[in-house]
Amino acid sequence: MRILWLFVLTLSILPGAAAASDIASSVNGGSNRLADGGDFELGMSVYGINQIDVRQTGSGTAQLSLLISGMYQYKGMFVEMIHQSQDGVNLGVNLWSSEDWSFDLLLANLQGSWSRPDVDPSTLDEAGRNAYLLSEDSLYIGAGFRATRYWGDNYVFQYRLVSDYYDDQGIQSSARLGKSWQVRNWNFHVLGSVGYSSATLNRYLFGVSKEEATELFPEYHPSSSFSYGMELGVAYPLSENFVFRAMYRFNVLSQEVTDSPFNQAGYASFFNASISYVF
Repeated sequence: MRILWLFVLTLSILPGAAAASDIASSVNGGSNRLADGGDFELGMSVYGINQIDVRQTGSGTAQLSLLISGMYQYKGMFVEMIHQSQDGVNLGVNLWSSEDWSFDLLLANLQGSWSRPDVDPSTLDEAGRNAYLLSEDSLYIGAGFRATRYWGDNYVFQYRLVSDYYDDQGIQSSARLGKSWQVRNWNFHVLGSVGYSSATLNRYLFGVSKEEATELFPEYHPSSSFSYGMELGVAYPLSENFVFRAMYRFNVLSQEVTDSPFNQAGYASFFNASISYVF
């Protein structure tokens, strides 16, 4: 799936009553995750993505982008737009928390997706169906829940499940385990993940129906799938307000994705480096 959100924000793992937090923030050092309020960052980012999908643009060479990131929470309600997150933008509410656990209701989760024009493909010729299948950028908008387990100041596990209610694209979930540690002023993290996509979602993103099929994009009906990934990252404060971050992520794609006529690779590789000003 195309990466739509390239943002930077981080929060540390601190002991006490757990509060809402994307796991990308929990492994990457920053402000107190327990307090009401939030943070905002503005900066520049350089990123690179390998060619995963024939519909994908902006892959290969390094790309420069504006970095806008933020997170705010108040009495359990939260909104997150967090850089290095694999889960897009979140709006939700914390249902229950303890010293080591946090359970969140995700009211809206926004991620990148694909859409196809509202046209009957059977009325198109071969060239028209090829153009139709190349699609346009769209959004996955879902709701669900998130459960997070914290161990001290360095380990975090998070399970998340959401179902799309905007365009009935299906279900996706993930289980991730992260660890952070500090060496002088350098904050390192490692994050392992397992992701699940339902058959409905895979068919929406990577499938081709009999009516849509062409010689270039033959009929294809994927089932549900799992993917596996690993991420390494580092953060370093350049001054009181400026911070440097870099990360590399590698995800092994399932056969349900790699067998798609849209697919271009057996893995997804993503690198990002940024400098941002923290408000």
